[in-house]
Order: sequence, then structure tokens, then C-alpha cells
Amino acid sequence: MSTPSTILVTGATGKLGTAVCRALIARGLNVRATDLRYVPDFPTRVELGDLRDELFVYRVVEGCDAVVHLGNHPNAFVGISPQRLLAENTAMNANVFQATVDLGIRSIVFASSVQATIRRDRLTSGPPFEIPYLPLDGDLPPNPGLNTYGQSKEYAERMLRLFVAADPTLSATAIRFPMLVTEWLHKRLTTGTMALGFVDFTECTAHLYMEDAGRLVVDVIERRLAGYHQYFPALTMQLKGYPLGTWVAEKYPSAVLRRPVEELDSLVDIDAITRELGWRPTQRLVVQVG
Repeated sequence: MSTPSTILVTGATGKLGTAVCRALIARGLNVRATDLRYVPDFPTRVELGDLRDELFVYRVVEGCDAVVHLGNHPNAFVGISPQRLLAENTAMNANVFQATVDLGIRSIVFASSVQATIRRDRLTSGPPFEIPYLPLDGDLPPNPGLNTYGQSKEYAERMLRLFVAADPTLSATAIRFPMLVTEWLHKRLTTGTMALGFVDFTECTAHLYMEDAGRLVVDVIERRLAGYHQYFPALTMQLKGYPLGTWVAEKYPSAVLRRPVEELDSLVDIDAITRELGWRPTQRLVVQVG
């Protein structure tokens, strides 16, 4: 199948959106970018608009060959109420998905989140996270708990699965992005020695560099695999001074090991992504702990 020629990117001026737009342009694809925010010297023209407005969404989607939907409130700590975050993210997702399908566009890529799958409840006295098995992969069952950001991503994944059930020729891919590493974050985490107590093990230290994230989105667009696909593209940190086997035993004692820990160099299995898309990450965080 031929590569789509005009790609709509929502949330285009954010960190991930910028990386995706640059990667698409580098592959010779035309990008239609939209966001709420104007950014000077952006690599392509940005159409300002609100994805909560379904009429605007139809206008910006029309004429595109594929949609990369990144435009959501970015996490549970953006300064709005949990219920507003859930309602507005869900409205944005429904508007984009419905307009895409109604206008006959056959390819959707959605920025989901690892928080759709790993419970991060802040309102309960129970454990802050649950890891059912290791290594993790794209088939990890949803479990957002009371995190309304995670709930909005999990419901969006369900919407995409329903659209594909109605039309199996549709190409719909949810990418459960982990922590995305910018140049600033890379320097912060790799300069000097980090106290072990400051390492967040909630999501198995899963991470992905921005450039690798942008490249993955382009690979999904170019392959355009029919049906619903769900990926968790990540590596886990290499913690120098704290062997992987030690922290698996200490941090995830109830997780089912699907492979012997001595065979693992990461707690995320990306073999399915490599097999289907030929993609592999090129960078990994290496952190000295002590």
C-alpha cells in the first residue's frame, strides 16, 4: 500500500508533536499541523484551533490521508480538575476519531500512555502500582485505576477497537508511550550519581527518547497495517550499581516472570514492534545510582 502523502498531526507544537512533525518531514511527507499554541519558527505551518470543537476538527481533518492524534491534556498534573481532564480528553479523542472515519481516512495513530495500563492511584491507601508480569509488552491489560488521564487513554483505545471491529480495513494504532526523554531530561538524569530513592520504579523505569518516538510514528504511518494495533515502545533504565535481577526481586516480588531474569536486559519486550514494523529504539538511559 502506498504511503499517505498528507498527514494531520494534532498537538503538533508539543514536545512529542514537534519530534513527530520533524520525522515526517524528514521522510518527505506533507504535514498539516494543528494545536492551540503558536510557536515561532515551527518546521511547518500550524493551524490554530480547539479539538473540543467538532466542527473545527472536521475542517482540519478533511483532505488528509492519515491522522496522528497527539492532542490531549498531557497528564494528571496540568492544573485542571480530574473530571474536566477526563471529559475534555474524551471529547477531543471522540471528535478526531469520528471525523477521521466519517471523512474516509483509513489510517489513525493515537498517542496513548503506559498510564492506561499501570495503576497510579493517588486517592487510595493501597500500593501505588501493580506489575502483573515481566517483561511488559503491548498486550498488558488496561488498569488505569482512579487516574483520569489513564482512564481517558484507555477509553480512547476502546473507541479505536470498536471502529476497527466495524471496519477491519481501517488501520488504527495506539502507542502507549512511556516517559519521553528530552535533551534536558537526559542531562538531568545522567549527570553525576542519582540516589536510588529518587528512581521512580512505578512504570519499570520505562522510557523512550523523543527522536525514537517520532521515528516510530512515521514507521507506523508508512507500514499502515490494517486492523487495530497496540504497542508499548520502551526500554528500561540501565542502573549502574543496581543489577536488574536485584531490583526485579525487590520491587516486583509478585510479578510473573515470563522469562528468566538473567535473560533480560530490559523489562519491556518490544519484539512484536520490531517484527511488525522493523523499528527499534536507538538510545537508552544509563544512570549511575548509589
